[in-house]
Amino acid sequence: MSTNYNLASAIHRHGLQTPDAVAVAYKGQSVSYRELAERAARLAQELRQSGHWSADDGQPPRVGILASRGIDACVALLGACWAGASYVPIGLKLPEERILTILSLCKLTAIVADADGVKLLSERVRAACPPLVICTASDPDAALAKPGESPAAAPGGGSSSPQGLAAPEPMAAGDVAYIIFTSGTTGVPKGVMISAAAARHYAQMIARHLDLRATDRALETCELTFDFSVHNMFSTWEAGAALHILPATVVMNAVKFVRNAQLTVWNSVPSLVGMLRQVKTLHADSLKDLRVTVFGGEALPEGTVAAWRVAAPNTAIFNLYGPTEATVFCLGQAVEHDTAITAGRDFIAIGTPLPGNEAMIVDGHKQVLANGEAGELAVAGVQLADGYLNEPQLTAERFPTINGKRWYLTGDLASVDAAGTFHCLGRIDNQVKVLGYRVELEEIDAHLRAVSGIDLVGAVAWPTVDGMARGIVGFVAASSLDSVQVIRDLKARLPAYMVPNQLVALASMPLNQSGKVDRQALRKRLEQDPL
Repeated sequence: MSTNYNLASAIHRHGLQTPDAVAVAYKGQSVSYRELAERAARLAQELRQSGHWSADDGQPPRVGILASRGIDACVALLGACWAGASYVPIGLKLPEERILTILSLCKLTAIVADADGVKLLSERVRAACPPLVICTASDPDAALAKPGESPAAAPGGGSSSPQGLAAPEPMAAGDVAYIIFTSGTTGVPKGVMISAAAARHYAQMIARHLDLRATDRALETCELTFDFSVHNMFSTWEAGAALHILPATVVMNAVKFVRNAQLTVWNSVPSLVGMLRQVKTLHADSLKDLRVTVFGGEALPEGTVAAWRVAAPNTAIFNLYGPTEATVFCLGQAVEHDTAITAGRDFIAIGTPLPGNEAMIVDGHKQVLANGEAGELAVAGVQLADGYLNEPQLTAERFPTINGKRWYLTGDLASVDAAGTFHCLGRIDNQVKVLGYRVELEEIDAHLRAVSGIDLVGAVAWPTVDGMARGIVGFVAASSLDSVQVIRDLKARLPAYMVPNQLVALASMPLNQSGKVDRQALRKRLEQDPL
């Protein structure tokens, strides 16, 4: 019997084995594994019975998920998976132009939206949507379809048991499970295609690695467009545990939320802890119920770990590293009192490859470097992405074959110490992490040039707190600039985390020896004369 790599299989399994266990909880409501399986299976049936259900490129149909964190978003995503489709999350905070760009790139078969997602279906967006648009909200009138077509609402609940529901559609190892868009250097976002085998391996591997249990109650802090959400959802469901979604409006009350729900697993970027320390909600022994803590998506400062140990004295702490192109996290380590610190940076080392993954340091000629030498971090293994959607040349460049094996060049500067532990030393290029999101500074440049009408521009990650970027400052070669209007125009084109906090007009833009904008000089300017 061939293996079914469908990501929804864990929900189906627990819907049969532990039907009454809580699968998802959000804003005082919870759904059991039975209920979640029923809702996902019905949505899948609605999708597959549509006259528009097809794919013409040999891969599964693609379903856009226009939804925020919440139970309806989980149903939308799992329904797409259950139907045998690749899911494509589309953020609700994206400007209309960005949504239109993603729609133009994906050739979606359907879109599933929650009540908030439906509100983004303007006339322009609906005109670019596929014929099939389904709303998972309980109010059928909330659903919208393309002009001239009947709105579709996902079927409501019923009394049938999981035994009577069709199992998730079979998915082959090479089928694409999901596509997540990241920032691109040309101003066009890159769609990272993750196979069903890679995603399934990750969920099973990391659940074992972290010793997740059915009795766990895990925190979800991410939107679907951030691939950390893949970890949060599918590792939790793999274990048969309960996923507790933190509402976006109460992030600063995360400690109270975790305490009230008696959560046992914390998942977040390290900067969230920094913000909780700023608002003084992180106190000694305030999170005694935590059993497992996962930090990822950013460098983990030593000071964050120290504060966390005081607040959560009973937790095991894991520092995980990985690009979207390697299915969430591919390196990591448990953080002990004697864990290696990256010299001169006060960050916890990123550890060693997780099961099924490999890593090495290479120079500019893709030659392996000796321990202690700094070079580009390359990763390999079952978790590697298939590549970038519609970008064969970029895929070939970033996923080269080295010594007969396929690798991904991360663009991170790194080294390996004598013990075999990997240390991340920052970005080789101008890709940065801002508030946990991966951002290509060149993409901001492209849009800044377009809206300002000025060719010579440069974006810099600033300010940096504990080694992590909290925002962006944009520089424009001009004697004067209407900053308010330019920022307003950028907000219509870019996600909020990519829009510069401030713009600076420079009569003379610093250039490097190649004639390119010298970002290092711009950073030094900010260090010497902060805005």
